[in-house]
Amino acid sequence: MTGRTAVVAGNGPSVARIDMGRVLTSDTILRTNNFFFEPMHYLGRRVDLAVMAGDPRVAPFVFATLWQCRVDYDLQGWTSHNPLVTRAGQRRFSSLYRRVGFRSHDIAQRLGVLIAQHDRKPMTGTYAVLMAHALGFERIILAGFDMYGGARRYPYQPGPRCRALLGQDLGHRGLDGRLHDPLLDRRILEMLMERGDVDLMRASEDTWLDDLLPLAPIREGQPVIATPRQPPTDWAARSGLYHIDMLRMMRRMRRWQRSVRWGKPA
Repeated sequence: MTGRTAVVAGNGPSVARIDMGRVLTSDTILRTNNFFFEPMHYLGRRVDLAVMAGDPRVAPFVFATLWQCRVDYDLQGWTSHNPLVTRAGQRRFSSLYRRVGFRSHDIAQRLGVLIAQHDRKPMTGTYAVLMAHALGFERIILAGFDMYGGARRYPYQPGPRCRALLGQDLGHRGLDGRLHDPLLDRRILEMLMERGDVDLMRASEDTWLDDLLPLAPIREGQPVIATPRQPPTDWAARSGLYHIDMLRMMRRMRRWQRSVRWGKPA
């Protein structure tokens, strides 16, 4: 990964609303989680670093789907802050794994304090920004950071397996407050801005970051041009011998066990 500018793209709908010239083909591109469901190559085919997270039990099926898309995307590397997700990814993409930490020990310490204060986890996109910062980029442009605040969560419609595991309302459900707190992610970005060693910008208008980050300028150079593609419509049904329906069955069993333990209907 070379150059001064990295583009970190989350999975929000605003990733489809980037003006031509705000992202260039010379920029380093970081993507997160289920980007391979998008109906367009919004940021080009090259993915310099995929930052993967989420439920480790679902991760094998996410990586199996990414494996199906390996011809569609030029994946240069991937990473994760979660050791269990890393273990799942190593089964198919071991040669592309990249270890990424923090630019300084102070950032790791302050991040731990913020997480403890909010008792929530940063979103995957925020971890990806921290990783881009650790790699030494001078400018980081954030795209698709919508914090599930709009009518749609993603620029695509989640498939039936995704909805069966994560909820039928997945495509339009808001933020899960049990896991995340947007204020935590905002404070992490503010922490990086206060350091003065990186410029944070946003790639489009009408995002969760409008009042915090300046809009990235339209620059000279070869712009990234969005092109259509035929994405998978759902997660892969199998990861090795493990069928995704087995995961659904285990989740139902855990809900039943909790209901028995607490005397509530399942």
